[in-house]
Parts: sequence; structure tokens; C-alpha cells
Amino acid sequence: MRLLSLAVLPIALTLATTSLGAGWESGMMEDEGGPVMQAWVYATNGDVPPELRMMCGDQVMLRYGQGTSLGEGVEPIRDPVDFTFDFGDDLISLSMQYEEMDGAYAAYFEPDALILGFLRSADSVAVDVPNGPWPVQEFTLQGSSKAIAAVLKTCD
Repeated sequence: MRLLSLAVLPIALTLATTSLGAGWESGMMEDEGGPVMQAWVYATNGDVPPELRMMCGDQVMLRYGQGTSLGEGVEPIRDPVDFTFDFGDDLISLSMQYEEMDGAYAAYFEPDALILGFLRSADSVAVDVPNGPWPVQEFTLQGSSKAIAAVLKTCD
């Protein structure tokens, strides 16, 4: 019985870490033009949790997917939406456009944009649409510096 407990422990720890919102990851992911280096993190709630995802092309692209937090019967806002990224002591507003293809909001900016510095150095970020229909989502920024650096190496 003791041997079985030791074998189950690593699996239980992995599941607990995942359910609590593990830190940022990076890796090659398939995109419409082929494999692309991406960095991502998931929030902790919902069957399909909200996510932040980043990749690089002509500019850095930050995507916010709401997962199942959008709620029943709530339609996405198709006009540009001003999202706030609250890093505790610092707040950045970012206009994001809904992209129908993957159902996420996206913003494009240069690799030296202020928000990248905060995403790489703060402990967490709360994403909100003031006066919007969605709940605030909090994301850990654990491991973000390394994951984002991997993406920034691929910028044109």
C-alpha cells in the first residue's frame, strides 16, 4: 500500500498544480501559417479557463480568450474593447479587437511595449473590461519572463 501511495503522489501533485493555475509556458504551436513560438497561461476557473496567449510576427500579439467565463447567452463585443491590465501598483489600458476565427480578443504592439515589461516582472495580473459583462480574471505571472523571452526571440 505504501508503494502505491508513493506512485500516486506525483500524479496528485501535478493535478493540484494544474488546477491551481500553473505558471506560464512556451513552445511551438500550430497556427494557420505553420508552427509558431507561443507563450501562454491559464486562469483557474471554468471548464475551459480563460487564457492569455502571446506570439510574434510583424508585431507582438497578445490574445485574451475568455474560455467559459463569457457565460450563457452573452455575445462577444465585436467593436474594439478597452481592457485593463491591473498589475497591483500599475494599471494599463489596452484596446483589443475580437477575432472571430478563434473567439479571442487581440492587441498588437511593438516588442518594447510597456505592458511586456509588466507581464515579465509582476507577480500577477487582473484582466478586466470596466463596465463590461464579464468577470475580472486573474492570471499568475510565474515563469512569464522566460516564456515571453522565448517568444520575443522570434520577432521580425
